[in-house]
Amino acid sequence: MRLATIRLRGISEAFPNEISVDFDALGPSLIAIVGENGAGKSTLIGSIFAALFRQLPGQKRSLYDFATHPEPEIDLTFSVNGSRLRSLLKLDPKARQMESYMFNANGAPLTNGKKEPFEELIWKYVGTPEFFLSSIFSSQKRTGNFLSLDRSERKELFIRELLDLDRLRLIATAAKERAEEAAKSVTGLDGQCKSLREIVDAPVEDLAAVEAQLDDLSSMLERLEGERQMAQQHLLELQATEGTRKPLMAEAENLRLRLARADAEIAEARRQIAKDEKLLAGKKHLADLPERANELTARIQDLHRQIREIQVQEAANRETEQTVQELTAELKANIAELDRLRVEREELASVPCRGEGPYAGCPKIRRAVEAGQRIPNLQGSVDTLSLEVEVHRSSLVQIPRPSSQVSRLLEGCEHERTKVDLERRRHEELQAVEARRDERLKALQRLSHDRLDLAEELAKKESALTGFGDLDAKLNPARRGTANIDRAIISAHGERDNVIARQAQIKQRLEQQEIARVRLAQVETELSKQNTELEDYSYLAKVFGPDEIQLCEIQAAGPEASSLVNALLEGCFDNKFEIRFRTQRPKADGHGMVDDFDIEVRNKNLDRTCLVDELSEGQFVLVNEAVNLGIAIYNMRQGEGIRYETIFRDETVGALDSANAKEYVGMLRRAMDLGGFHQVVFICYTPLVWELADSILSVGGGPGSGRRPACSARVRITRQTFATPESNVGYTAKRMAIQDLETTC
Repeated sequence: MRLATIRLRGISEAFPNEISVDFDALGPSLIAIVGENGAGKSTLIGSIFAALFRQLPGQKRSLYDFATHPEPEIDLTFSVNGSRLRSLLKLDPKARQMESYMFNANGAPLTNGKKEPFEELIWKYVGTPEFFLSSIFSSQKRTGNFLSLDRSERKELFIRELLDLDRLRLIATAAKERAEEAAKSVTGLDGQCKSLREIVDAPVEDLAAVEAQLDDLSSMLERLEGERQMAQQHLLELQATEGTRKPLMAEAENLRLRLARADAEIAEARRQIAKDEKLLAGKKHLADLPERANELTARIQDLHRQIREIQVQEAANRETEQTVQELTAELKANIAELDRLRVEREELASVPCRGEGPYAGCPKIRRAVEAGQRIPNLQGSVDTLSLEVEVHRSSLVQIPRPSSQVSRLLEGCEHERTKVDLERRRHEELQAVEARRDERLKALQRLSHDRLDLAEELAKKESALTGFGDLDAKLNPARRGTANIDRAIISAHGERDNVIARQAQIKQRLEQQEIARVRLAQVETELSKQNTELEDYSYLAKVFGPDEIQLCEIQAAGPEASSLVNALLEGCFDNKFEIRFRTQRPKADGHGMVDDFDIEVRNKNLDRTCLVDELSEGQFVLVNEAVNLGIAIYNMRQGEGIRYETIFRDETVGALDSANAKEYVGMLRRAMDLGGFHQVVFICYTPLVWELADSILSVGGGPGSGRRPACSARVRITRQTFATPESNVGYTAKRMAIQDLETTC
């Protein structure tokens, strides 16, 4: 990858408006980016990383959080292996959306703005962000730098990205998968072979013997069929004779049934006649029934008349008695009043004044006087009432028998008449029984006559059946013989069917064996092929596995990468440091080596070896840069894949003193020579260092101007000549200054 141009707008406060830088115009050179703190140096080269990987290096925050323009953009032009490409990011900070485009040299879009196809093309043309940070781009925070990773991450990155052993891993994995598939096929084919051999080697019954047995059974069936035909003919003749006998037997049986029914009907008629005779035995006792009925009717009518007359007399007597009772009550009341008045009158007689004189107003005397005046009238009333009572009592009629007694007599007569009615109905029933008996006697005569006719006809039929006496003796053996022949034929047919089935099975097995032989030859050929593939792919999986070619690649890469780093460290720290990529370490038991990865640093002055993580900060910075540059150079020398022609360093010399800083610039120049890099872009603050560069990019108002970047600025490119501050020797240096031309804030 070679950097061409970059255009920014609205990325951080350093570049709120649009700026652009043309790196192609600088040509092959060591480029120093300078400027005050906050001027945007790191943002400038970080935007190069963001244009490729949609994120500023070393930042956890999203790219949207650094936007300072309504429509921020990053436009990067670069070339990969001679092919010109352009990456364009368009951000919408408010909606937090980003469109990512890739264009070819003709300006034709290669992506549609979506993240996934853009990342796929970037990784194809540029590589992964992990490898880019570990060697091509060194951040001031060392985030993602090779030595900032854990040991396991270093090993994985070294193996996967630097050595490109993922290709070998994929080959080994694919070979292992193909070997497993081949093993499954071998297992299946082996099972098929065993099954087919079992079919081929399975014993098969002799087909000729079975066919001979089938012929014998066919002959026996023909003989049995002839015997059955003769037996059936004889049986048919006997069955024809039986057909003549059966109607006679049926008629005789029918006559027997009719005769039995006639006997039963005659017996039943006689029983019913006897029962009727028994009922008619009491008919003579009912001869006087009409006279008795007439007498009872006259008696009942007379009793009804008597009851009506007695009831009239009883009603008159009750009225008279009621009147007598009322008169008697009134008479008793008058007699009582009369007695009381007499008592009061007698009390007046005992008074000396006789009720006269001054005591005449006494209430008691006055009542006695009034009583004496009422007695004559009351006495007359008493006499009159007594006479009326006597008159009414004399008018009462003497009744010989009360109506209730007569009613009881009537009830007895009614009961007697009910009995007479019952006897009358019984008499009528007996008359019906007598008529029924006469009918039954006539029917009995008819039944007896019919029975004689049935008996004569049955005798004729039985006489005719005597001519078939030996038919059953002939028919039953004929039927048994025919049945035995049928069973023998059925058995022979079943046996022949079994033999035919065996014959078919034998033929089928022979055909299966022939098919199995052909298939066995095919499967054995395929099995041999699959065994060969299994051996080949198993061998490939082993060879390209971690213990064969991958291990050889790792072991071979260690010395070459170590020599590149050591070549970069020559002249630094008085040549006292030497590093070695360790790819193996002794086993704990001391027997053999195991796969390992680490970086050892040897202090040649002290003859002491330590791991790179044990160095001091300044030493670590210089060694870290040497390792990163060495990895980048190693990648350039592989001659395959992506060729990186521009590398970036972001303030990596901050922890170095002036002497070591100069040595660091020399390391960068040596890296350009060893790796054949087109440009090395680095950021620094020390004038003694940036004056050693071939080109200088000044961000802001230039070194020492004290001016900060404008919120919105346009930039231009100029070339100036400077003298080295530390000597009187002048030299011409290419310098690029990004100057403020117009301030709008």
